[in-house]
Amino acid sequence: MKLGTKTEVKIQRITSLYHKRGLLLVAIVFLLLAYFFGEKNTSSDPLNLRPEVGTRGLGLSGAFISSADDATSPLWNPAGLATLQRGNLIYDLSQGAVSIAYPIKYIGTFGVNFLDLNHSDRFLVEHTANPIGSFKLGNNQVLFSYARRFGTFQLGASTGYSRAAYYGSLWAQNYDLGVLTELNPHFAVGMRLRDIAGVTIRHKDGQVLQTFDQQLALGAVLTPHPIIRWHNRLDIIHPCFGTSIEIGNRMIAARVGSMFTFGTGTPSQSWSIGFSLNQLGKHFHYTYLNHDDFKHRHLASVGMSFGETEPISRKPQASDILTTQSTETRSSTQTLQRKQKTSEYKAAQIAREYDIDVALMLAIIHTESNFNPLAVSKNGAAGLMQIMPDSGRDLGLKVPQYKNRRKPKLDPNIDERFDPHKNLHGGLTYFKMLYERHLNNLTLALGAYNVGPAKVKIRGPLISRGKIYAKKVINRSQYYRDNAAQMEIDLKRLERVLNH
Repeated sequence: MKLGTKTEVKIQRITSLYHKRGLLLVAIVFLLLAYFFGEKNTSSDPLNLRPEVGTRGLGLSGAFISSADDATSPLWNPAGLATLQRGNLIYDLSQGAVSIAYPIKYIGTFGVNFLDLNHSDRFLVEHTANPIGSFKLGNNQVLFSYARRFGTFQLGASTGYSRAAYYGSLWAQNYDLGVLTELNPHFAVGMRLRDIAGVTIRHKDGQVLQTFDQQLALGAVLTPHPIIRWHNRLDIIHPCFGTSIEIGNRMIAARVGSMFTFGTGTPSQSWSIGFSLNQLGKHFHYTYLNHDDFKHRHLASVGMSFGETEPISRKPQASDILTTQSTETRSSTQTLQRKQKTSEYKAAQIAREYDIDVALMLAIIHTESNFNPLAVSKNGAAGLMQIMPDSGRDLGLKVPQYKNRRKPKLDPNIDERFDPHKNLHGGLTYFKMLYERHLNNLTLALGAYNVGPAKVKIRGPLISRGKIYAKKVINRSQYYRDNAAQMEIDLKRLERVLNH
């Protein structure tokens, strides 16, 4: 496996920008047209903004616009829903908010958010000693959202109803739009247009109780390293800037951020700190929010993923479809039994974390190292998934500087490429990044894994060495699917390596 040097990274960026700048321009025009043609509410106070909700987003100082990727996405940027590959449910304990979203293949992702459901806006116990609370009493909202991926960018829209924290408040409708696009594996941008025509909430006797002004915000996230993300957000109409640094991987991440507000006459600043845990589809997010307007500064939310994913695998062949009904029934039963047995293995659980087909993972490992955790190639690649020294460092592994990289130290405490767990996680992280970069083209992703990303453009072509490698891995993965016994044998081999 090769990871780009500085030159390769530059080539990746230039290539990605070339292919995606036209789509980005379309997205910008789409949102700006909605902004200029939307009815502006000029009679309301500049700070009459719909409250922002979501432990994770607030922990990023509101800079969740360009990286929204869970069920709370519509609260920040509805386009983020298109990222979901599985159903997602999140309950925000501190703000009484329930968010649920589910992707439907070929159609798009649908989401719904209910806000401020707690009876007294306190979690469990109404007491001053309870550190987990909410913003305002009765600031109810319900939001229905839809998002879909179009080529290399995502579009989303939301509509819903809001009411004010007063008895007798009526409901008022609101509309949101959002867009997200990844310029390259290291840089993504997003835009959100919230309350397009403004929102006016009235009392049942006609009195205006509250108004929410239109908001236009831009976001950008820079990923200089697989475990480091720098999130940024800039509000255009009501000037404020949020920035946050997040460090970690899919399983655990910590973050610290700050928000600066300029449009109130007296500039203000707040900061936040928190962390997230994600293990086997279960999520927990915590944020301490240091903001003068909030009495209860501890925010927490829990969540879970559910439903089937569409794993990274090969395209269906005609032979998969042209079978008799009896064969399909028998095959389905055998497949279900095999999946149940396969899911018991630690390696299979790791593959699911990355939405990668188990047979494909085994095929890559078989082709790279034949399940030898101490394997070293003539180029200095090491471990199960044959990670180069520079690649390992870029993936967050501890790898010494070698005078001769062909003779590395085999101690996993010195060179973490020889730690089977860390090698497997690092290799799958890198492969998933290549798969997404090459627009879910398995052959190109495998070829880039073998020859290096700088030698493979986003849409190809692929040099002959990469083609040979990709064909070899794909054939091996199909062999595993056709031979359950061999797949079981190699899963056991990998399990012994991981448990050693």
